[in-house]
Amino acid sequence: MKLTRLKWATLALQVAVVAIVLFFIGRTVVDLWPKIAAIRWHLDAPLFVASVIAGLACQGLLIVGWKLALRLVGAEINWGGAIESQAVGQLAKYVPGKVMTLLGKVYLAGKAGVPESQATLAMFIEVSTLTITGLIVGLGYALQILSPGRLLLAAGVLLAGAFGVLHPAVLPRAINAALRLLRRPTAEFRYQWSAAVPLLTCYFCLWALWGAGLWLLAAGLGLQAPALLLVTGNALAWVAGFLSFIFPGGLGVREYVLARLLGPSASGVAMSIALVSRAWLLGAELAWPLGVWVYKAIARSGRSADGGAVAAEADRAD
Repeated sequence: MKLTRLKWATLALQVAVVAIVLFFIGRTVVDLWPKIAAIRWHLDAPLFVASVIAGLACQGLLIVGWKLALRLVGAEINWGGAIESQAVGQLAKYVPGKVMTLLGKVYLAGKAGVPESQATLAMFIEVSTLTITGLIVGLGYALQILSPGRLLLAAGVLLAGAFGVLHPAVLPRAINAALRLLRRPTAEFRYQWSAAVPLLTCYFCLWALWGAGLWLLAAGLGLQAPALLLVTGNALAWVAGFLSFIFPGGLGVREYVLARLLGPSASGVAMSIALVSRAWLLGAELAWPLGVWVYKAIARSGRSADGGAVAAEADRAD
């Protein structure tokens, strides 16, 4: 009974905090609405279509990264399982808290034959590596306030942290220690270091493509913003949204941080880019699961047709 009350109290607190933040973001949008309305929006079809393709490709790189993270811990998953567990499982991030994403991806990966312990470790490796590489890319935003030497030092420290996270002596030991505290059986992990460098490369390419896609989106709608700020600011905004654990999918936090980074006073153009970028991201996130659903529906229809044909052939034979 106490646990149920605590659960509902925690959920109510999360909803209240999210509502308060969204209220202030909404008020900011209202204050900036004259500037937003004054923007001369126009659609550049080729650039807009290119941004849609880039958004879908970014989700594809996340799937590749998930497969590489699983390979790093010695687990293999087919492409169908990787696509379903990543594309469908990540939608759980829009539920308050981050645990639903973990449970969803681990469950779907398990359906594809990946043990729970390996999927859990791969999930931690995935989000840790994404966060660290995002911070490294975000250092480019600090070019205007830090010397190149300090930036290189910070990048080196973060890169060392990424390899530390990927090292078999870090996360596996931490997870096994947690399992021992919970009096659950520990797991044995077999690392495949050949996947470490491709994983880092995949995520650096992801951040570059994501920023390029945002620039194409903004230009395709008549909004002007420096490409470097979009690449680096988007990476920092994603990290901020991810670390705000109680906000589903970083909703609100990511948009606010991105707008402030693009425009010191959250100008109309900056806020417009931040808001349309969420719609662009959500569309790409929904497109892949929709593709999975359509593929499964076609496959089921094909199997039913084949089964009907076999049954009809058997009836004729009788």
